[in-house]
Amino acid sequence: MRIVVAGAGFAGLMAAGRLAAAGHEVVVLEARDRVGGRVWSQPLVPGDERTVIERGAEFVLDGYELMRSALAGLGLELAGTGMSYYEREPRGGAPTSHGDVARIAGLVTAAASSAPVGLSVAGLMRDLPLPAWPDARAALAAYLARTEITNGVRADVLAATALADVTAGFERRPTWRVAGGNQRLADGLAARLGNAVRLRTPVRAVRQHADGVSLRTDDGEATGDAAILAMPMAVLRELPFAPPLPDRQRSAWRRAGIAHNAKLHVPLTAPAQASAVLSVPGRFWTWTATDGSGAVQPVLHAFGGTQDGLAALRVHAGPAAWAAEVAALRPELALDAGRALLTTWNDDPWAGESYSALTTGTAPGDDELIAAPAGRVHFAGEHTAGDWAGLMEGALRSGARAAAEIAGISFRVP
Repeated sequence: MRIVVAGAGFAGLMAAGRLAAAGHEVVVLEARDRVGGRVWSQPLVPGDERTVIERGAEFVLDGYELMRSALAGLGLELAGTGMSYYEREPRGGAPTSHGDVARIAGLVTAAASSAPVGLSVAGLMRDLPLPAWPDARAALAAYLARTEITNGVRADVLAATALADVTAGFERRPTWRVAGGNQRLADGLAARLGNAVRLRTPVRAVRQHADGVSLRTDDGEATGDAAILAMPMAVLRELPFAPPLPDRQRSAWRRAGIAHNAKLHVPLTAPAQASAVLSVPGRFWTWTATDGSGAVQPVLHAFGGTQDGLAALRVHAGPAAWAAEVAALRPELALDAGRALLTTWNDDPWAGESYSALTTGTAPGDDELIAAPAGRVHFAGEHTAGDWAGLMEGALRSGARAAAEIAGISFRVP
């Protein structure tokens, strides 16, 4: 069979690679001038490999078994970060500690496990009896800040059931990223496909017919026996289909939550220790981390979330306001704030979102509807990954699943 894959992020490349390995002909259409999608690595300081940053997806967490397998197959290695994604020192609000935030998280997660469909995080917390600690309310505020940042939506919109996802831990555990940059995985997967990957080729429309499917691009049509659409949900739901998709599926797409997040990277002018610090009122967190050399990179990283949070940081106007907030939060660091680099995804025409979010508008069964094939068209991407939505591992798993749907090959996660 000939399969056309739209999108050369982790999902599309994994799908295409598995299909090609099974003997099928594939062509991959990518709108950008690079592969990787919302995984994007580059030096912050041009020419200085010590400053390779992740402008998109960054942390490799527990359970990333398919990603580890793919890296091993390409001879790539993980590098420890020297800090923990799960443990962050809260600053800026009423005094509290990570330990107390973790204790509050345990109470909230237990309550969320029996939350009814449609209940928001804010609604869950309104009814949560607070323990009699002097700083319990401060710990709850810090927990709420972290939750909103991670999910990219406000607590009154975020579904309470989102609180039990795979990123929700608070105990100290190691975290990693790919040595030399996460994009090396995308580059390696694309290299195996060779000329099958076509850059600067956005898909404009999808048409199914009796014996195949056609994807219209600016250069004409790419045709195949089947197609996999591995583009972000915010882009996918604006794509014209002929014949139209089932209304139930379109409705599920429209209900899918869109996260709003941005990243900031600031050069350091003096050595620093590995660290992770949360700005409770600022709705962002910061970290310094080691790379493949074992030394802490000369870069401070920051990640912010929610539309309101990003508006308060004035990301629409550039990095300056956020860099000033970061400098105030981290006075112990020597920052070159004038060289800060800002990355936003919601205004990117080929992304439209940082990733998907589980909101109160989501209906039971939407996970299955979002990922369900429609005739000869199959769907991949982190938004189709169920419990792994929003994560690099989820993108890879979704690509493997879509390939299995088409070709009947095994969907394996090592």
